[in-house]
Amino acid sequence: MDQHQFKLALAAFSSTQGKTLSELSEERPVLIVFLRHGGCPFCRQVLAQLQALSEQLTERNLQLAIVHMMDYEQADKLLSRYQLQNVQSFSDPDRKLYELFQVKRGNLAETIGPAIWWSGFKTTVLSGYLPGIPGKDIQQLGAALIFDKEKVVASHFSENSADLPDWDQLLACEIPRR
Repeated sequence: MDQHQFKLALAAFSSTQGKTLSELSEERPVLIVFLRHGGCPFCRQVLAQLQALSEQLTERNLQLAIVHMMDYEQADKLLSRYQLQNVQSFSDPDRKLYELFQVKRGNLAETIGPAIWWSGFKTTVLSGYLPGIPGKDIQQLGAALIFDKEKVVASHFSENSADLPDWDQLLACEIPRR
C-alpha cells in the first residue's frame, strides 16, 4: 500500500474526540495501543500500565490513542476504570486499523494455549486483572507503536496474548525533534 492509500485509509477513522490518527501524528507523536478484546485480562493489565505511565508520556510529549474492537459505551466504561476516558479512543469492530497497521491475529495456541496459561494465572489470580466477557475477536493480538508524521518510528507487536510491550524500551526510542 502506498503512502496516499495509507493516508486515505487512516482518514476513515475518527476518535471519540473527532480526530484521525493522521491529524494526531501531525500535531505531535502518538503512542497507539491496539487492545485485544475488552474482556482480556492482559489488556486490563496494559491499561493499568498506561495509567501509571501517563506522566512519562506527557514528559515525552506523546499523545495516547487506544484502538479497540468495542463499541464506544463499552470502551468508555473500561477506559474510565483506569482513568483513561479522555484519551483518543478509536472503535474498530471490523479490525480495519488492525489490518492497516498489520497487527497480527494469533492462532489458538498463541491466544489461549498452554504456554499462555501460567501468564494468565499470574495476571488474573496473582495480579487481580480479572477477565471480562470475551469480546469480538479473541484471536486478535495487541500492539503498541509510536506514530509520528504518519510514520511508525517504534513498535511492539505481540507474539501471543500474554506478550506485553516493554514500555521502557518502546518509550526510549528516538523521535525526531519538531
